[in-house]
Amino acid sequence: MMTMERRSVIWIGATLLLVVTAFVLLLQEKKSLASVVYEGATKDKKQIRYQGARLNAAQKTELNRSRSESILRLPNFDSDRLLRENPLRKGHPLRFAKRLPVNINPGEHGEWKVRDGKAQWSFRIEAPGAVNLNLGFSRFFLPENARLELRVGGQLLVRPFTARDNESHGELWTPVVAASEIDLRLELPHDERGRVELELTSVNRGFRALSFAAGARKIGNEAPEGDCHVDVVCSAAGSGVGPAIDQYRDQIRAAGAYTLNGEDTCSGSAVNNARGDRIPYFITADHCGVTSSNAPSMVVYWNHENSSCRTPGSIQNGGDGNGPLSDFNSGAILRASYTAADMTLVELDDPIDPEHDVYLAGWSRTGEIPEMAVGIHFPATSEKRISFDFDALRSTRDYSSVSSPDGTHWMVIDWDHGTTEGGSSGSPIYDQNGHMVGQLSGGDAACGNDDADWYGKFSEGWEGGGSSGSRLRDWLDPDGTGALTVDGLSLGDAEVVLSDVEVAEGDSGTRNLQFTISLSQALEERTTFLYSTEDDTALAESDYAPASDVAVSIPAGRLSATFSISINGDAEAEEDERFRVVLSSQGDAPVNLSSGQAWGIIRNDDFIVPVLEGPSLVRGTVGEDVNIAVVVRNTPTEFTLTQAPSGMQIDGQGLISWLPSVAGDYVARVRVANEAGSETGVVRFLITPNTLSQAVDSPGGLRLRSGGSAPFLIEASGDSLAGNNRAQSGGVEDGEESWLEVAVDGPDYLGFWWKVSSEEGYDFLSLSVDGELRRSLSGERDWEYRVIAIPPGSHTVRWSYSKDASSLGGADRGWIDYLQLASRSMPFLMDPPYVRLRSERPVDYQYPLYSGSGNATFSPVRLGGGLLLSDRGEITGTPVSTGIVNFDLTIGQGGQEMTIPATLEVMPDSPVGAAAYSADGPDWGLAWETSGSGEWISQDDQTADGQSAAAASGVGDSERAALSTWVFGPGEVSFSWRASSEQDYDFLIFEVNEREVASLSGNSRWQEYTGELPYGWHKLTWAYEKDETESRRRDTGYLDNLSFSKYTGWVLQSELGQRTGVTLDPDGDGQGLLREYATGGTAWGLDLMPVPSLEGGSLQLQIDKRPGSGLHFDAEVSGNLKDWNRSERSILRDDEEAFYVRDRVGLRESSSRFLRMTVHPLK
Repeated sequence: MMTMERRSVIWIGATLLLVVTAFVLLLQEKKSLASVVYEGATKDKKQIRYQGARLNAAQKTELNRSRSESILRLPNFDSDRLLRENPLRKGHPLRFAKRLPVNINPGEHGEWKVRDGKAQWSFRIEAPGAVNLNLGFSRFFLPENARLELRVGGQLLVRPFTARDNESHGELWTPVVAASEIDLRLELPHDERGRVELELTSVNRGFRALSFAAGARKIGNEAPEGDCHVDVVCSAAGSGVGPAIDQYRDQIRAAGAYTLNGEDTCSGSAVNNARGDRIPYFITADHCGVTSSNAPSMVVYWNHENSSCRTPGSIQNGGDGNGPLSDFNSGAILRASYTAADMTLVELDDPIDPEHDVYLAGWSRTGEIPEMAVGIHFPATSEKRISFDFDALRSTRDYSSVSSPDGTHWMVIDWDHGTTEGGSSGSPIYDQNGHMVGQLSGGDAACGNDDADWYGKFSEGWEGGGSSGSRLRDWLDPDGTGALTVDGLSLGDAEVVLSDVEVAEGDSGTRNLQFTISLSQALEERTTFLYSTEDDTALAESDYAPASDVAVSIPAGRLSATFSISINGDAEAEEDERFRVVLSSQGDAPVNLSSGQAWGIIRNDDFIVPVLEGPSLVRGTVGEDVNIAVVVRNTPTEFTLTQAPSGMQIDGQGLISWLPSVAGDYVARVRVANEAGSETGVVRFLITPNTLSQAVDSPGGLRLRSGGSAPFLIEASGDSLAGNNRAQSGGVEDGEESWLEVAVDGPDYLGFWWKVSSEEGYDFLSLSVDGELRRSLSGERDWEYRVIAIPPGSHTVRWSYSKDASSLGGADRGWIDYLQLASRSMPFLMDPPYVRLRSERPVDYQYPLYSGSGNATFSPVRLGGGLLLSDRGEITGTPVSTGIVNFDLTIGQGGQEMTIPATLEVMPDSPVGAAAYSADGPDWGLAWETSGSGEWISQDDQTADGQSAAAASGVGDSERAALSTWVFGPGEVSFSWRASSEQDYDFLIFEVNEREVASLSGNSRWQEYTGELPYGWHKLTWAYEKDETESRRRDTGYLDNLSFSKYTGWVLQSELGQRTGVTLDPDGDGQGLLREYATGGTAWGLDLMPVPSLEGGSLQLQIDKRPGSGLHFDAEVSGNLKDWNRSERSILRDDEEAFYVRDRVGLRESSSRFLRMTVHPLK
């Protein structure tokens, strides 16, 4: 604020609203979809070869006639090149395979045979040059009697897959097999064939053996390769460590190596929880890249260790091992991740097989400095190794050697025995008590040096980011016991169960409570337990006969034993009472006592009339479950609702449950009774509306309404972006629509998430502003984030789900969630959290926030591939490989925090894109993508600029080849284009955001096109499409002289890298990019703020503006910084060269006057 004789001016540069949304980038390889080409019959077997060429007419005819191809033969595989491109890097997932997208299913591929009511499907995959193979099924469902086998050379190398492998996420990822050929064999009853759902969509070809020789690729050392590692099977003497190694035999069984997406690998550990209920939790490092979307692809391997001890320091120690891969778990669910402590916790889809003898590691969250450290890991994916440091750890920040009591990591200063390598990431570290205290984050330790490693602290991950999805506490201590340490347990041990028992008290004398100790499996030796009692509401001596360390035994080969505790009867009317019985074991019996305690319950049989004590008032919300337990004295035995709203119920324990559908004030009459009589009391329920605004998590300022044939509804769902609700379109019939709209005042920005599940290309979820269509989605589209600019004045934004008159598809619904106005939300992200970068080009991107990033904090994320997200929201580095990264973006600002899914896609450079640029114009530096059949090429035969142009090539009948790029508006796009095709049948089409805006057909000659690009990111696509009939002329389309103007062109030529967000201020002069563009400023360099003047008691301000910018300039006046006078707004025409505004009322109205000037997009 600038002060001038008690008069002030506020300049808000480009008043652009930024929606801070958390970016989740999940790094995967960019999909280059395989075309499957039929080659004809060879020895009566149909073959498929993966290659770029399209089918010729004869092949197409044969393929349509017969869909029984049974061999997928892939091109030769250069594993040596991929090894060079994917070196070992500690602190990163280790890539061992390259993913190849395919589309194979039993309905269209393979060979079926039926005999004696049994059906058998077979399919073969051949991948010459692959070191190993693993498969990913995006859809996997087997009926009860089906069995899927993976065979190599006729041998079954891993267990068969059955209906037990069906999961709710519908995926299956197989373990790795050391082969270049796999035969798939599916067997099931013929009448169950129609229930099979198999979609093989990923063949992952290995270029690095999963049991890769440890040390063959060291990290900057000169010692003999792998000479310092210690096999976990080594004895105290053979390891060179001494007796300490024997103290960690259980912890060794907890470590597991895993693959992710079929192509990356890391380490981790099974971990126990405070309940000891054997839930298969698994902890690893956050930087390994596990997300909610790829967790189903995790395959965890147990007991992958060498069969013998290879002496440390020997040549054999660095050689190949023989660790098995037969013990595994496939699939997981992400439970929590916290980047600051490099922690990720998943729950495996299935219980761990007890025969695998896995140990669930214990842990310590005290944060006390460990006196020593033991790491158990899989260096370079080789067999399990163990490392020791007999010195105290150091508390530091990640990769810092400076001691910090509140540090996020433990630093191993140097290992005394063994070391770690790439592939060890995520592996556990234990303290002197055998409790896990962290997981490997990274470091420089290697054989032959004394360098350090860093482990993310378990104690830091305990509270994490403060939510269940970012901390360990909710999962590892679900009952809130507050335990600081928890011991581990062995899944191979017999589980001991002691069940609760109850008995009626009686008026006199004694009665016995008989308890039964049960084992999950018989033991070979007699096992003795000790039982003791502890008071609760029942008191020793007066209510029961106490016990202390009384022995009871289960003979060898038996599964149970019993013991009794005496109960004292009385004639007093009292509540039910209970005491606890706790078991312990005598000796070292192989048992798990986590369930070795129970309640002895003494039921009162002397009654007086019960009394209802509460609650008197219960508050709830429409569409959300109400569950409340009534409070009653004097041992009630019966609960009844004598009057209640529709749908309300009460159970035998007095728990009332209800899902209210209408707001209002309701009364329930509750009758409680026992043998002495009954009483009826009243419980009042005050139910408030759950408006659509609440469903979409609006912070306020939005007036929502819905209509159409079926209005939008509030839907409770775990798939919501924020909270537990989202707005869902109503159920509509053919030709109908369901709409949701909001009235908003501009200038402002509106951000929202939307998704749809519909019939592709026919049923749409659309967005319009004041009746003008802006965007639409169709088919199966997951959550996407959009920001639209709201011009000055009042406007109506509508989302509508509409159906055509044909069949339905998907869930036939659209959803809206997390609806925000930038002026009322913090943080507010101005860009969709999907960033596209060019490979091998330095990255300079920053997530733009509406209120600027000066007071915002981003949770740093290692994105892999050479990229890092900083705490300022900047992505830096140079991507070394193409692919997609999905991750959670967490932003804190103004005391609020937001976490949203984000994606980063690294795309290869394209000579085709460069050919589309003008010969005399700039290199726009865009990322390009080709899709569909055929391709786009650079050629110089037909051009508009005389040098080169992009052209579609090899597009077959009923096919389409598309060339796409992405740019940021507001701005204009211009280009030259030409079609040479069959008139009115084959077309060259231009699309913006997947909507056709122009097309050419026939022999069009070169034509010019110019189109407007509103605010935000836009996908620009040029596609050549053919019908199913003949071809004419050159049968192609051309693109040349592509250029951009207005803000789009200015920001692309300003050497900003990917910093295109209009509110960003890369030069730090206090003015956002849109304001600098609008006023003729520079993106790099100091642009001075305008200076106001005071004339006749009125403030005046003038500033130069860029004519023809397609932007609104306006000003508002206030006397108190709260109420802005729009009647005094000055809006100038776009073609004027100066922006001049005066406060016409001036000091006559207020002793202080404030002037606000804004520049913003027209739409």
